[in-house]
Amino acid sequence: MKLAQLSGRILLVFAWIFLGIPSAHAQSGNMSDKTLPDPEAIITQPETNTGEEASVTEENATEENATADTVDTPDAAMVKPNTSGPEPEIIEVEQVEVPQETTTAASELPAESDQIVEKLLEENNLREIKNTEEDLAQEETPEKVAQEDTKEKVGQEEKEKTPEKQNSEAGVGQLDRVAYETQFQEAPNDFAILMQEEFQLTELVDSSGLELYGSVPSVKDISHRLAQLAQQTGKKPAFINISLQENQLESFLVLPEQVQANAKNSLVASSELNSLDPPGKDTIAIRKTVTNTSRKDVIATATEFRQEVSDIRKLNQNGYKQSSQRLYNVLIKPLEAELEANNIDVLIFSMDSGLRLVPVAALYDGKQFLVEKYAMGIVPSFGLTDTRYVSPEKASILAMGASEFKDQVGLPTMPIELKTIVSNPRRGESFLNEQFTIPNFIAQNSGQSPFSIIHLGTHAEFKVGDLSDSYIQFYDDRLRIPQLQKVSEDLGWNSDDSPIELLVLSACETALGDKEAELGFAGLAVQAGVKSALASLWYVSDLGTLALMGEFYDQLDTTLNKAEALRQTQLKMLHSNVKVDSKQVKLSNGTALALPADFPDGTLTLDHPYFWSAFTLIGNWN
Repeated sequence: MKLAQLSGRILLVFAWIFLGIPSAHAQSGNMSDKTLPDPEAIITQPETNTGEEASVTEENATEENATADTVDTPDAAMVKPNTSGPEPEIIEVEQVEVPQETTTAASELPAESDQIVEKLLEENNLREIKNTEEDLAQEETPEKVAQEDTKEKVGQEEKEKTPEKQNSEAGVGQLDRVAYETQFQEAPNDFAILMQEEFQLTELVDSSGLELYGSVPSVKDISHRLAQLAQQTGKKPAFINISLQENQLESFLVLPEQVQANAKNSLVASSELNSLDPPGKDTIAIRKTVTNTSRKDVIATATEFRQEVSDIRKLNQNGYKQSSQRLYNVLIKPLEAELEANNIDVLIFSMDSGLRLVPVAALYDGKQFLVEKYAMGIVPSFGLTDTRYVSPEKASILAMGASEFKDQVGLPTMPIELKTIVSNPRRGESFLNEQFTIPNFIAQNSGQSPFSIIHLGTHAEFKVGDLSDSYIQFYDDRLRIPQLQKVSEDLGWNSDDSPIELLVLSACETALGDKEAELGFAGLAVQAGVKSALASLWYVSDLGTLALMGEFYDQLDTTLNKAEALRQTQLKMLHSNVKVDSKQVKLSNGTALALPADFPDGTLTLDHPYFWSAFTLIGNWN
């Protein structure tokens, strides 16, 4: 749907809430307005020439009998109660003691890794200095001041010209959060999920300025699509939507319609249960409410976790496990019984603001990381995701990047990375340094045989503030995110004719604690007009990136599934099957990638989540 239509739908949703109008299901489909493929078909890429203890409320309801209770608020009109459904069941999540060892230093890194770690620290320090200098230089440039003045002037003009529109949009964007959360908590499951989808869409639209097309899927639509994808890929996905509220956290779990088992029952196809209608009739949406926490507390824990796990100075420590496990207990533990009962393989997260930059792969249950049980991906919303599956078996790759920059830290292993990515049996072309320009990027993507995977080995940053401050660094220029949107439109990436299956940014970082930066990262695939993106939450060392990317493309060749390829890559690094030894990066298949001659000798395992958990799959996970 167009932006105006989307805003109208969002206003209608809130009208439903506050006026007590019965909910209506959205049309099927996704925001890209794509036609869903035949569930039996797998598209093949055409040939080309190139713990805290928590109190949890559980509510399992179908779309037809979900419940909502009346709440005592000053508003005259409220959601009408429906008492025909089951009473919520109150359960307790057992307290998990964090082992004392996680508060102390882990085993010391071997002496032979000292020189390598020292080099990584020097690289990190130099990068921090460069970033600080750049930020200071940018603050008072004439261009920056003029830009801010222009924004203020345009904003004032728009406000004067269209006061009614401004007031209307303020009703959505500045909705009283307390009133919204009160009504949200009382809404039936399927309608609450719809509210979340609409709310998240509004945030992305407001942040990016994109005009979106399509419709918001209902719970039934989501469940049906998950079932189709499970049949196509052999990997069973589940959709998890997290809502952070002032006084609690709510998790919604949508399962594939053909496989819905309660945690207390045996796994069985729904069509075999006499008490249930055939698949597609009733769709179970599982809702868990953690009541003894708050938005403030959860975001504080998430921030602590992110800061700890991304600190290269703490490679010999595991203190991050404390905050990781506390976060696991509120995000995953309430749902884990249902996930296990239904043999789920892939978790698709749609996170609320404050959680979009969490490295979910490194969430820790006290014994295992989440990546040891599931493949994962994040989406800004299900409706914004082109979920069609295309096998990457014959994908062609455009690999571009730079090893040296005028004003930024160099990436000395980039020539090795690009050469590895397009090596046999993979097909593609690579362009380094002077050939890595915006005009050449556009030219290469304008050919008769489009690339399906685009790999950019360069710095990219989602910065605090306006989206136009975020960029992808080319050799001699920066491509701002709004410019990327325009390039995408001109190249037709968001059309059915030449969709880009995967955009990889191998040296990306995102500002922590800024909503706009969060939305920029989480909405990267949508803004770039591609089906999916693989990017890092923080800058991982040049060495670590080479190891992960080299392994990822090998795993993609084997698994033919992006989320599973990333998971296997992360597991290989976690279990030390990918490591640095004798001036070589050694991959799990025995391939040895020679490092530059001046690289220090020694051995370094890459099992710390600093190296592998930053990389996140955004958008289409198949």
